[in-house]
Amino acid sequence: MAIQRWVLIESGRSLRYSGEPMNSPAIVVSVLLAALAVGCQTPNQPNSVPLEKVRASLPPDWVTLNSEDARVAYLDQATRRSLLDFRKALADERATVAYSFNNGYSNATYAKMKAINDACNKSYCANAVVIGRDLSPELAGEGLSVNEAYMNSTVVGDVNLREAQDDWARFWLMNKPSSLSPYPIVNTGGRP
Repeated sequence: MAIQRWVLIESGRSLRYSGEPMNSPAIVVSVLLAALAVGCQTPNQPNSVPLEKVRASLPPDWVTLNSEDARVAYLDQATRRSLLDFRKALADERATVAYSFNNGYSNATYAKMKAINDACNKSYCANAVVIGRDLSPELAGEGLSVNEAYMNSTVVGDVNLREAQDDWARFWLMNKPSSLSPYPIVNTGGRP
């Protein structure tokens, strides 16, 4: 089916039939290409939880944490394997003479321990169960972020206090001059 094409004549600003039919598959293809280029905008789904949100549930040290702890199960397989391997390496290092001579681990071991703890924290925050505990961490209610909810309550509180001051002035009949005087009274409110 051909679609008739109307063109805009610039000089007279009027529509006129051009006489040439427009090919409908060309329209469909152009619309599909435009939709493909723009795409469907969907909100980004969280792929990790900010570390500050789960700080209370994180262990102080993953290396000394018991292997049967439920939080270890939230680590991905590769991180869990590297944690277990590092624990074995620590046990091997404790059996050496250097450990007893230095009264502790080497600086390189402490650096590796920090890296393992950071990797475990990152893996824990990226776990689907941990993310699922708070799917919208930036929202305080149904549609407001924490900052927006705070600003909303601040503005509402400010308006309510000003309205209370106006109500208090009306109660004591101090909101406008009395209209019972036979003499002209100047309006002190600044409004005509």
